[in-house]
Amino acid sequence: MWSVVHTNANHEAQVAKFLALHDLEVYAPRFAPGGRTRPGSVRDRRQHWVFPGYLFVRVPPAFARWDLVHWAPGVRRVLSADGSPSVVADGVIDRLRLRLAAPMTARRHVRFTTGQPVVIERGPLAMVDAIFDRDLNTSERVQVLVRLLGRSMPVVVDAAILRPAG
Repeated sequence: MWSVVHTNANHEAQVAKFLALHDLEVYAPRFAPGGRTRPGSVRDRRQHWVFPGYLFVRVPPAFARWDLVHWAPGVRRVLSADGSPSVVADGVIDRLRLRLAAPMTARRHVRFTTGQPVVIERGPLAMVDAIFDRDLNTSERVQVLVRLLGRSMPVVVDAAILRPAG
């Protein structure tokens, strides 16, 4: 069984390393870097935690050194229920590992035609009606025309946040 440790902001790696040095199995799930990230770049080295501020610790059944976990540098608390550490089943962690190990499917977006009405679903222009203008030279970005201040303004957005209007 696994327990959940809540860490201080940006201390996940430090806490994981400390607990691993004391022979505890630690799992801090991370997302793979994005598809447009160059290997070795700053974005490639940045951690993309699945649960920022939390990590999972597997402890032996008769574990008595909870003080080691509670007082580890960077630990805020161990999540608990009724005074004892909460547990997460092994199957949940196994499923999480499988999901994160599976290759991310390439983003597909609906092909729009020039002049087609679309709606922007997320971001600062969420729920704004627009007109599809054109695909850009990248597969993920498109240009749409948004009516602002009495005129059509070209805006570049991620194609995944568009849907056909109607």
